[in-house]
Formats: sequence, structure tokens, C-alpha cells
Amino acid sequence: MMMKKKNLLLATVFCLSAQTALASDPRLSDATGRWVCQPDQAAWPQVLIDFEDDAYRRCDQNTCVTYALGNPAHKDGMVHIQFAPNGGFDTSDAGGRYIERIDQSGKISETTGTFAFRGLADIYNPRS
Repeated sequence: MMMKKKNLLLATVFCLSAQTALASDPRLSDATGRWVCQPDQAAWPQVLIDFEDDAYRRCDQNTCVTYALGNPAHKDGMVHIQFAPNGGFDTSDAGGRYIERIDQSGKISETTGTFAFRGLADIYNPRS
């Protein structure tokens, strides 16, 4: 009887630990929260992917352009977001490095940088 209780306790602790670990790692494919991208070059736009406002924002020193944000396509640990008719964003599901491509009248511009989930309090909030 004591062994069954001990096994049950261990199984419960394991399940709770696994749930906590899964919940603590945000994934882009969950389509929640806000994610911020810092470009490799200062002249390139910063990108904010905001699932709270359904917005893909590209901001430079002077202005921000906002596009509707569709559902991320997820395959083999990678995520693709299509924005505007000719723009695409690719990264791993957990963030890290990204590549953004935009076709502007046949000319493809490409930017790269780092990408991570951010809390709501420490980034630009367009509602305030």
C-alpha cells in the first residue's frame, strides 16, 4: 500500500513538472502574446509580431507600418508567417534567429536578426 502511494506521488510530481516546463516555453505556433525582433543592422526595421492585436508591425526611426497577421504555418520546428501580399517571415518555433523577405515590384529585400517572446510591460504598447 505504501509503495502505491509513493508511486502515485512520484507520477503526480512528474506530470506537474512536465506541465510547468511546457507552459514556461512560449512557442510562436501558439499564436499568443507579443514577439519582438531586433535586426542585425540598425538601418533595417524592427519587427513586432502582436497576436493580441492581430498585427505584424515593421518600424523604422520614423514610422510603423502595420499588416494583418495570419495564423503561423508550422512545419518541422519552423514557423512561417505571411504578411502583406508579398512578405514572409521565417524562424524556429521558440524564437532565435529570423529571416524576413519582401518582394517589392520584383525586387526582393531580405533582413535578418534575433527574435524572442517579450512580456507586455517591456515593449511598445500601441494602445497607450
